Amino acid sequence: MFDNLVNKKIMMVVPVAAALMLTGCKEDEAAKTPAPEPVDLSQTEDLFTEPVKANPLTTDPAAVIVRVNGTDITRGEVNQVMAMAMQQLAGRVQPQQMQQVQAQMYEQVKNDLITKKLIDAAVAVANVDVSAEEITTAIEEIKARIPEGQTLEAALAAQSTTLEELTTNIKNDMATRKFLETKTADIQEATEEEAKEFYETNPDRFAKPESVTASHILIKFDESETDEGKASKKVTLENIRADIVSEKITFADAASTNSHCPSKAQGGSLGTFGKGQMVPEFEVAAYTQEIDEIGDIIETQFGYHIILVTERTEEGVVSYDEAHEQILTFLSGQKKQEAVAAYIKSLRDSATIEEISM
Repeated sequence: MFDNLVNKKIMMVVPVAAALMLTGCKEDEAAKTPAPEPVDLSQTEDLFTEPVKANPLTTDPAAVIVRVNGTDITRGEVNQVMAMAMQQLAGRVQPQQMQQVQAQMYEQVKNDLITKKLIDAAVAVANVDVSAEEITTAIEEIKARIPEGQTLEAALAAQSTTLEELTTNIKNDMATRKFLETKTADIQEATEEEAKEFYETNPDRFAKPESVTASHILIKFDESETDEGKASKKVTLENIRADIVSEKITFADAASTNSHCPSKAQGGSLGTFGKGQMVPEFEVAAYTQEIDEIGDIIETQFGYHIILVTERTEEGVVSYDEAHEQILTFLSGQKKQEAVAAYIKSLRDSATIEEISM
């Protein structure tokens, strides 16, 4: 998809700074969509209520599992990064799949840590300078991205870390970025000719499916709800709808106050979504409802909803003029990623990497 072009990146190890900036986010924001992040109705349940099961490979955290040029990597180091990564995945992966994902991710994290050890050693030799001003600016940027009502101290505590550790992580991360930039300094930016060729040879990436931008208010019920209980909740939503229609309250304020969906934090906004992303009853209503109309109450497996559709976009193709800046960014980034990947390969090829039998 076109929206994913500028989101491709090489991921090594998620630092604490990045983890803090990602707190509260479930999806990557689409490059061209300024609307709030979409909320998939099939994922409105709080998946964090079912804790991630322990890694079946966990034994002694102090045990050395890999030695890289004489530097040890312990099982505890792997598990620490695993815990951060699994926390980020918890809202995207079904709980019953988490155990399988853990086993697959364990090897990936181990290999990423090998790469990190090699890069850290190279950065130390290069003696890359990171100023105090740069670190302060980075911390202020992190503070600005922490969810409203939460402090930096609380976010750090949730990550089981300290401001001192955060500062160290930021300094190391910046030094690594600066160092790797030296490996891509001679890489030429993508040209218009390359961008046009990419656009012409990848038409499916620039398809623009039919979509709607909508908000909703959800009053939930579950399978055990009695008919009387459901009827009472429907009346509650009918009264909320009446207040919106009579302009006693705005849709966004009503959603923030009454909705049982996480989208209440954005005034009920679900952002922009295409067909097949929502449950059938919701999708039919969203795609047939008039723009800016306060829809009738509909029932889905999650409860009762009222929907407000604010925009509908017909199926089409993103034009080259609209896409070319992002294509250039993507292709230039891809060239740099390939250069970094080649450098990392050279580090691994010349390293002594010992797998320790357990």
